[in-house]
Amino acid sequence: MADQIQHAHDHEAADKHVKADKIEILITVLLGLTTILGAFAAYCAALWGGEMQSNYTKSVTMTNHANTAYLEALNDLSAFGMLDLKDDLIYSEWKRSLEKGDAVDAQYFFTKLSEGLQKDLADNPADVSEYEKEQLAALDSIQAGFKESDQLYDEAEALMQKGNTANKYGDDFTLSTVMFTIVLFFLGIASLKTKDSLRKIYVMFACAVMALSLLRMFTIPFPFLQ
Repeated sequence: MADQIQHAHDHEAADKHVKADKIEILITVLLGLTTILGAFAAYCAALWGGEMQSNYTKSVTMTNHANTAYLEALNDLSAFGMLDLKDDLIYSEWKRSLEKGDAVDAQYFFTKLSEGLQKDLADNPADVSEYEKEQLAALDSIQAGFKESDQLYDEAEALMQKGNTANKYGDDFTLSTVMFTIVLFFLGIASLKTKDSLRKIYVMFACAVMALSLLRMFTIPFPFLQ
């Protein structure tokens, strides 16, 4: 009878030992898997962080180019306005001098006009079409400068948006890394020599958090696939 009782105790102890070994193996496997996944999530977060920084830098550079193009076009527009106003005033004085028959003043004012206007007036005082073409060409050039500036601003804004998106994805992967760290915490407690029932609870918590982490991580675009 005593032998039977001892045999039953030995069998029960062996079963407990086998179950404990299985839990230990499960914990070990989960620890390794979680460590790899956590490192992978941190790596993706770092890649997205680099993408964010790159896009932000490009956006700032593009904005500087846009500012330069805008200021140049604005400067050209101001110079064009001043030159046009100067030609209008001098042209009026030239006409008045001609009407008064003052050839000296007329010649003086004529030399102060723009070269294109001088050429038109020298060929035919009643026809300034070439000068007007030059004026329109100058305005077109200024307008092209403003258009280029707008395009550069749009590109800078697009790069900024890409940087913001990369920043969000990087934050999401960082959160996944934190969640995997929580999994490691539960598995670390489960690996302690505590009651099997508590160890199972810790492992269940770890598996639940790991499942949530995996679901969240695989909804985020991977940087190397973009």
